[in-house]
Amino acid sequence: MRLLCAAAVSLGLGLLVVYAGDGKAEGAEKLTALKKKFETEMAELKDRFKKASDPGDKRGVQVEMRELVALTADKALAIAKDDPKGDTGFAAAEFVVTAAGEVRADGLTEVDAALALIAEHHAANPKVKDLLAPAMRLGAGGDKLLVAVSEKATDKEAKGTALFIRGFKAARNAEEEEDDKELAASIAKAIDLFERAVKESPDTKVGRSGSTIAELAKKQTQMLKEIVIVAVGKPAPEVESLTLDGKKVKLSDYKGKVVLLDIWATWCGPCRAMIPHERELVKGNKDKPFVLVSVSADDKKDTLEKFLEKEPMPWVHWWDEGGESPVLKKYRVRAFPSLFLIDHSGIVREKWVGNPGDDKIDKAVEELVKEAVKAKG
Repeated sequence: MRLLCAAAVSLGLGLLVVYAGDGKAEGAEKLTALKKKFETEMAELKDRFKKASDPGDKRGVQVEMRELVALTADKALAIAKDDPKGDTGFAAAEFVVTAAGEVRADGLTEVDAALALIAEHHAANPKVKDLLAPAMRLGAGGDKLLVAVSEKATDKEAKGTALFIRGFKAARNAEEEEDDKELAASIAKAIDLFERAVKESPDTKVGRSGSTIAELAKKQTQMLKEIVIVAVGKPAPEVESLTLDGKKVKLSDYKGKVVLLDIWATWCGPCRAMIPHERELVKGNKDKPFVLVSVSADDKKDTLEKFLEKEPMPWVHWWDEGGESPVLKKYRVRAFPSLFLIDHSGIVREKWVGNPGDDKIDKAVEELVKEAVKAKG
């Protein structure tokens, strides 16, 4: 009787083992078939996108691509959840992330779930390195995977790459940051991540350029250190530009005078609305230590010159490559008009994005002009 029971147990266990093995094999087969179907359908959509000439048609195909990713991701995720810690689970989640990254299908619940599964169970898998670039384009879910890999990875290349990408994203955020304190914090965070990436895996190549982490981190860090925080109470960054007749000028040429640096464009409605008051401001401060410098962001100097022929603006004008002007870059101009009021000693005393109002400008200029006159004796 005992032998029969033992045999029955053995047989039962054998059946269980075979069943479990069959389940994993079945999952792998389903995934292979799913990939093949997806690749065929995506290839057809890419061909349609390439042939489409109308922008609306192209956008329509892009929507279809995203829908295909969502439908396929749902099925792949089901396979991954049946074997979350195993090879098939990783392969299924990997497929979702790669497919989503290709068409920037961020924000999809299924994609975020696949990213979370990899972050939880496979952050230490060396193969995860290949998913870091797609993850970079997949929003908050991708960011979580980057953090998980940079903290849990045992593979130095994967860890170094994750740290570098996090640094790159922090650097990009810094370039768009408007608040001075947040800007300083973003710069410090990016530099720290770059330093950690170099320490972890300096010779790992990233990106299509084939450059190493050490090379790219050095370049990015240098760019970050060149970002100037234009803050009230701090010296105005020195900048050079060109007058309309091509003469080289720099901000420090006006030291001893109050400078209202007005960064604008002829196509900017709020900028044009300020012109009548600016004329009065210049007229009211004639023969006083004050200068209004308008820096145009127009793409072509000819556009500005033709505008000035019709609209009297009798003060200093700078133009140097329009939107690519060194002034706009150094002063990190993101909107128009942007105004910087600088005192006679070169300190930024006011910073405005948009028109702060005639009275506010008049009062601030008047006070600083009095200081300049007093300082001159």
